[in-house]
Amino acid sequence: MNEDQPRFGATFGASSVFGLMLVVGGTLLFIDNLNVLPFELAGIFWPLALLVASGAFFLRTNRPTSRVWAGAGVFAGLLLILGHFHLLHVNDDVIWAVGLIAAGVVMLMSRMSLGDLGRRWNDRTRNDDRFRFGVTIGSSRKTRGAYETLMEYAVFSAVKRHIETPNFQGGELNSVFGGIEIDLRRAGISSPDRTAIIEANAAFGGVEIRIPENWRLNLQGMAIFGAYEDKTIPPRPEPGVEMPTLVIRGATAFGAVVIRN
Repeated sequence: MNEDQPRFGATFGASSVFGLMLVVGGTLLFIDNLNVLPFELAGIFWPLALLVASGAFFLRTNRPTSRVWAGAGVFAGLLLILGHFHLLHVNDDVIWAVGLIAAGVVMLMSRMSLGDLGRRWNDRTRNDDRFRFGVTIGSSRKTRGAYETLMEYAVFSAVKRHIETPNFQGGELNSVFGGIEIDLRRAGISSPDRTAIIEANAAFGGVEIRIPENWRLNLQGMAIFGAYEDKTIPPRPEPGVEMPTLVIRGATAFGAVVIRN
């Protein structure tokens, strides 16, 4: 394959998905108003939108945990469409079940060391205070520390972390029916490429990340009936000054990931 040829994910972005859903929705409504079919089409719009958006995100990402969330969205959308045509006995509550299953799979994947972050945790970080691994279920927890790498799960719970380290390296945040707040305003990025990566996923929950005003944000997340928002004020670097970059990627399903400074 020619390296100069754009990949699918580079050309088929969030705006393309939104435009496609508008076309599909308008087409369904148009056909439905003609009354040429013996069944209703308009009712499958939002399950179809869920399926299309999740499928597009599945093709764009190469992260195992993100593909679990996207696959769950595809599966839920397909079930709802089949239920609409009475081919299966399912209703909208199936989304909750599929979301919980996906959350459990994501937690198991990370705990079993799938991916680079999980391997680093198992091999090097058990007795290292610079790395934070936490699973919080049904409670609230607030801590402050000099963690360089985060791996947080909030399930029916609230987690707040204040990170104070000059060498923040990124991590993974997963919120399921809960909330995660990460404050990085007193942290720094000192890696050779001045870049850190956070994978942030939320299902029926929320993640809020606060970053310093002198950090550049590269947001690559996708929302499926939710929000993935950049509410930061872009920095104005001085000539010749290389600014740290925080890359945040992942997905939300009926949830929100918000970044502020």
